[in-house]
Amino acid sequence: MADTAESLRGEGFARFRLRGAAELVMDRLGPSAVECAAVRFPVGDGQRLTLGVTGGHQLLSVAAGGWLLTPMTDGLDAYWIPRPPMLRRLDEHGHILSQRPAGFAGFGVSAAGLAAHLEHPAGHVLDVVIWRLPADEVDLLRSLQDLTSLERQRYFLWSSHTAYARPADLYLHWVHGHVYENHEVWPKYWRVCSELDAYALYVTLTGLLRATGKKLYELLRIQVVFAVVDRQAADGGWYHGEWTDEMESHFRLHSAAMHLLAAHFEETRDAAVGAALARAAAFAATKTDRLESGAWYLHDSLELSTEAMQRYPFRYVHSRALGKAKSNLLVLNTHLDTNIAMARHRDVSGDGRHAELIASACATTRAVLALRPADWLYRPLFRVIGLTFLPTERARALPLPLRALKRVAWKHLVPWLPRIKSRLPRLVMPGGYIERDLTMRASSVRYQPVNLMDLIRTRRQFDDAAMDLLLAESFAFTHECGITARWKELKGKEDDALGFWAEALYHLALAKPDQRYRAWLAQAILDLEDNGLGLPPSLLGSNAEAVTPAQQCPCPNPVDPRLRVANLSRGEAIEWLIVNPTDQAIDLEWETPPAVEVIWQAQAPSALAAWSAADSPKMPARTSLHGVGTRVARA
Repeated sequence: MADTAESLRGEGFARFRLRGAAELVMDRLGPSAVECAAVRFPVGDGQRLTLGVTGGHQLLSVAAGGWLLTPMTDGLDAYWIPRPPMLRRLDEHGHILSQRPAGFAGFGVSAAGLAAHLEHPAGHVLDVVIWRLPADEVDLLRSLQDLTSLERQRYFLWSSHTAYARPADLYLHWVHGHVYENHEVWPKYWRVCSELDAYALYVTLTGLLRATGKKLYELLRIQVVFAVVDRQAADGGWYHGEWTDEMESHFRLHSAAMHLLAAHFEETRDAAVGAALARAAAFAATKTDRLESGAWYLHDSLELSTEAMQRYPFRYVHSRALGKAKSNLLVLNTHLDTNIAMARHRDVSGDGRHAELIASACATTRAVLALRPADWLYRPLFRVIGLTFLPTERARALPLPLRALKRVAWKHLVPWLPRIKSRLPRLVMPGGYIERDLTMRASSVRYQPVNLMDLIRTRRQFDDAAMDLLLAESFAFTHECGITARWKELKGKEDDALGFWAEALYHLALAKPDQRYRAWLAQAILDLEDNGLGLPPSLLGSNAEAVTPAQQCPCPNPVDPRLRVANLSRGEAIEWLIVNPTDQAIDLEWETPPAVEVIWQAQAPSALAAWSAADSPKMPARTSLHGVGTRVARA
C-alpha cells in the first residue's frame, strides 16, 4: 500500500491522498480530528467487497440523512455514512457516465464489529464516503440527529436545478473530492463537475451556519471550498467538458468558483483561497473578445476560435456585428457575471491589476444594452413573439387571429430572429424582454430571469443608476406578461426559471424598498413551492456578494417547517418576508425567534391587519407577511 501524502492545506482543512489497491481522498476538517474519507475501489472483473468497522456499534438512521454508527463503549469514535456506496462508470476525464447504489450481498454482525458485503460488478468503480467523528464531538453528533425547520427545507441549486434538503444531500454532488452537478447534462448526458452548484451549496451552508450556529455547516462548507480549490487547473481555470470530450471550460462555472472563493476569502482571509482566487482572475482576464466599445467576456472556451466552434452543439449565425469575432456569440449573462466576479476579486483582495479590463467591460455592457436599432421592426415583432410566452389557458382564450399569429411566431419568427439580430444588433427588446445572446440559433425564454438576476447584480456592484429604467421595465414585463405561469406549467422542463426569477427578485428587493417587489417575491416563493423546487440559497441572507459577511443576520427558524422565510436583512436593517405556501392556516411560532422586536404587516391588506409578533396569530393559507425589525435587541 502506498504512503499517504498531503495534497492541499488551508485554514481548518487538510487533504491527503493515497493510491494503492484503492484510492483514498481524506479530508481533515476543523481544528479537531474530524475526518471525511472518500474511498474509490477501481474497476475490476466483478467481485464482492467487504467493508466493516471493528468494535461494538449500533446502526442508526439520522435526520441529516444516511446512517450513524455509534459505539457501544464510551470513548470510541462514531462514523457517519451520508450516502449508500455507489457504483459509477467513469471516462478518462472523470465524467460520470452512469451511477447506481451498490447491491448488498449480506451483512455480518458480531461482538467484534459490523461488516457489509457489497457487489462490485465489472466496469464500475465503487465509491464509499464515511466520516469519522471523535467521541468528544458530542454537539456534532447531535447536529446529525436533530434538524431545525430551516435545515429540513429544500434549496434550489443554480447549476443542476435540483434541490439540497439535508446535510447528506451534499454528497449527491461531492464525489471523490470534487463537486458535480446532480443530473445528466445535454448533449452527452453525463454528469460533469460544476463550480456553480458548489457555490450554491456554499451559500446554503453558510446560511444554515448563521441560522443554527452548528459546527457541522462550517465543516461542510470548508469541504466545498477546497473541493473547488483542489480542482483548479495549473493555468488558474476550471474545465468541464459539458459539451465535448475535449474538456472545454465554461466560464459561467469558472466565475462561480471566483464568487465562492471571494466570499470565503472575504470572511476568513485564508491565504490558500486568496491565491486560488488570484489565479482564477488572471485566467478569466485572458478569455475575452474586443468589441468596438471595449472588452467582452466569452461564454466558454470553444468561443476562442472558429475552429473550436466546429464542435459547438448549437448552430449559430456567423457575424462580425459590433466588431466582435465570428466565434463570439455575445452571450450577455456570462459577460455580466464574469465582470462582477472580477470586481469581487478586486474588492476583497485589494488587487487592482485588472481594473482597466473591468472598466472596459462596464463600458461595453452599457453600449450593448443601449442598442436600439429598427424599433419599427422589433416592436411589432415582439408583440407577436410575446404571444408565445403565454400559459396554455391564456393562449387558448386568444381570438383565432392571434392564435394564428402565435403559431407563426414560434414556427417562423423565432427561428429567424438570430439572423435579424446579427444584422440589426440588439439584445434589449421593446417592452422589456432581453435576449440572452446575439447569434445563437437557439432560443430559450428561461434566460429572461437569469439576465435580470445578472443585471440587478451589475447595477449594485458598479452603482450604475443608468440601468434603473431598463430594470424597472424588464422586471415589470416579466411579472405581467404571463411568462411565469408558463414556466410553472412546464414542470420538470422550464420551471427551473422560477428559481432564478425568485433570486432576481431577492436582489431587487435589497435594492428597492418598494412593497410591490416583496409581493412579487412572495408569489415567486409560492410558485417554487407548488413545483417542489425549493428556495434559492440567497434567500437565507448569506450571499456575500449581496450582503457582506459582517452584515449577514441569522435567519429565524419557524416551528412549522412548511413556512418559508426570505431573509432581506443587512446589518442593522432587519427585514424578513414570511410565506405560508400551504392550503392551511399555520401558527407563526418560532423555534429560534428573531433577535429583535419585529413589526409584522400583511402584504395584502385584506388578508390580515397589522399585528405584533407577540400575538402569534395563524397565517392564513397562501399569504405572506412582511416584517421589519425595530433595531431594539430582545432582553
